[in-house]
Amino acid sequence: MVDLSAAAKRQIAQTLTGTAGSTSPIGETARSIVRSFDEIVRDRTQDLAGKLADRLTRMGIPQDEPIVFRIDSLGQVKTDSPYRERIEKMFRDDPELAKDFQDVASLNAMKAAQTALEALDAEKKAAKDDDARDAAYGRYTARLMTSQALSETMTLRDGALISASVDFMDVSVRDSRAGQASRKPELAATKRVSLTV
Repeated sequence: MVDLSAAAKRQIAQTLTGTAGSTSPIGETARSIVRSFDEIVRDRTQDLAGKLADRLTRMGIPQDEPIVFRIDSLGQVKTDSPYRERIEKMFRDDPELAKDFQDVASLNAMKAAQTALEALDAEKKAAKDDDARDAAYGRYTARLMTSQALSETMTLRDGALISASVDFMDVSVRDSRAGQASRKPELAATKRVSLTV
């Protein structure tokens, strides 16, 4: 994945449109090409959150409590909300909305997998021996399996749509990094003791 600076994005757009100020279909294509994967996931997720919040508001369904959505084995969007029947009917009656939900859930699952790969790469580089590398692969596998199990669940909370898969991965990787950082002083102290003995 290549994430370009704003100046580089402008330069590519200018090159494809031929001018700095004009817009054309080619220029629009250039802008969409240079968007990062994270931006695409963020924008699609925010758009869907807005659609869902708007539809639920128009249906008179309160959103003061989080609403958890899941894709079942048949590809239908389900919920445990007290308004379950009305919400599930909304998705059944609007196949485009259901497909949009499935697409956004898949994009978020890919983002979580990308985070897992980035964490694996960092942990392999930090590994001092084969045991540490094996442990990194073990953590990667466990994270990926759990993330995959959560990939079809998203929660609408305070107007934002939160992927359970991405949320789990972010916490898992952050906790792992915090654990490694907190062990550094302990490891340094152990090294000092072994050097003085």
